[in-house]
Amino acid sequence: MKPKLITKWGVVVDLTLTVVFFAWMTTVLKKHVPWVESGETAVLCGALLCSACLSGVLWMALNLFRVTLADQMLPKDQSDRQGR
Repeated sequence: MKPKLITKWGVVVDLTLTVVFFAWMTTVLKKHVPWVESGETAVLCGALLCSACLSGVLWMALNLFRVTLADQMLPKDQSDRQGR
């Protein structure tokens, strides 16, 4: 019987990190949106959309790292160690 690769605690930690990253990237990206002439709302929308894409990539990367780490920590039987 294998242990779970994804736990509720891991999802909560990943979600918290992703939300913090989303908020931080939104503030950073507001300075780099080239729609200043269109108004503050357009700048905020552009920053939010870009931040959402980057946060999605971070979410996937955190989940892939957590699953890979959990899989690497599982005990392997003798045939797996020899590469068969």
